Amino acid sequence: MPIYEYRCAPCKVTFQRLVRGFTDPSDLSCPRCHTSQVTRVVSRVAHLRGDQAIVDRLSSDQTFAGVDESDPQSVARWAKELGRSIGEDAGADWDEMVDEMIDQERDDTRRDHTTGGDTDLGWM
Repeated sequence: MPIYEYRCAPCKVTFQRLVRGFTDPSDLSCPRCHTSQVTRVVSRVAHLRGDQAIVDRLSSDQTFAGVDESDPQSVARWAKELGRSIGEDAGADWDEMVDEMIDQERDDTRRDHTTGGDTDLGWM
């Protein structure tokens, strides 16, 4: 018995329904507004990958294509994509952590430009 997703035309809510067979039930209605003006929608699917498939993808040269190591924004885009490819293992706050790292990098760069950098001891 498949679970189908439906969308209500008047109130725009999306809901799921366990259906016997492959045809929509005759008593199908929106759980919010109770109208029968609902249509079946295409559900999102997940592609499950094993750990080895993830490791193989991450170790590929293609993973680093277009990454400019000297550009923090480029590295941030790569890190966010890395987090999405890892999936749940990266944690829900992965993008937030990457943004904080980039902000810290910007602050360090600004400080280095205004103070002469960490390597400038001011002796000369």
